[in-house]
Amino acid sequence: MKKIIFSGMLSCIGLLSWAQSNTTSTGGDATGSGGSVSYSVGQIDYINGSGSNGSVNQGVQQPFEFYHDVSLHENSIITTSLYPNPTNEDVVLKIESFQDNLSYQLFDINGKLVRQNDIENAETIIEMRALSSGEYHLSISKQQVQIETIKIIKH
Repeated sequence: MKKIIFSGMLSCIGLLSWAQSNTTSTGGDATGSGGSVSYSVGQIDYINGSGSNGSVNQGVQQPFEFYHDVSLHENSIITTSLYPNPTNEDVVLKIESFQDNLSYQLFDINGKLVRQNDIENAETIIEMRALSSGEYHLSISKQQVQIETIKIIKH
């Protein structure tokens, strides 16, 4: 009886350890003038590495999400762009039709105010280095009226 129970437990452990392995739906190798890379699609793990020549997300299926600015009013009074998004460090908020009395508020995914400041130039650097990885929302206001919201992903 003990042998049957022991064999059953070993079978379950074997199935559980197999369940933890990742399954890829596709993948391949790419080669160019700068080197080569192997890639896979269908897995969700990655490690971020950086060096003097740049940074790379090593691993599997890095989601690149590109967000267009979401205007809260049909005829927004400003035209904005924000880059790089997703980011590892700081982001640059560029306002094409810069106006006075603009400010921003940066909120985390829970709605907690993380940072706020006035926008004094057409290009504003928003520091995000010290913030945790996650999703943030940048709210742009003119005289206390919210006019634009941009989603930012911080790795």
